Amino acid sequence: MPEGSDTVRLPLEPLRQRVADVTGRSASFVDLTDVELAGNSLEVTYTTPDEDAPVVEVVVEGPSGETDATPVRLDTPSGLKVYGELLRIEYAGRDAETDEILVSVSQRTGDDWRTLLGCGQMWSVETDRGGETVGITCYAETPSAETEDEADAENTDESPDSDRSDDEQTTERASKEGDGGGGFLGSLD
Repeated sequence: MPEGSDTVRLPLEPLRQRVADVTGRSASFVDLTDVELAGNSLEVTYTTPDEDAPVVEVVVEGPSGETDATPVRLDTPSGLKVYGELLRIEYAGRDAETDEILVSVSQRTGDDWRTLLGCGQMWSVETDRGGETVGITCYAETPSAETEDEADAENTDESPDSDRSDDEQTTERASKEGDGGGGFLGSLD
């Protein structure tokens, strides 16, 4: 029987995810440009954007109303511990109308990852606190880019805070927002 060749088309998304896993990047940040057969493996050529890595502020609202926030770079999957629950946050794109950054979020369950949010900005995590299951609300905020004029207007000498250091103002602002430095949002190293 003569040997013939045929062609099939396969979706790129699983391959993009594999390349992202191998390179430590977020899948949404990997653009596949070429695939070649190299012996018993595939040789995949890819690019990543030249732009700055997107950053979001992950805000966590605790069960008793306290909030905490931390900035997260999204060029690689980021791990965060929220009330003892391990989360993986990845860049998922931008909203076409608002230009807000969208993320995907997975929660570690044993040896697997369970998707909490496929693509969006807000999710909930259930955790055990003192024998009781509580819900923790989390959301990703896109930092606003202030223009220099807006920043200068906020930092005029007429401001009552102008004689205090930035650290003092930041500490006061954090305590007013209910942060209190409690540290229930832990970053993984």
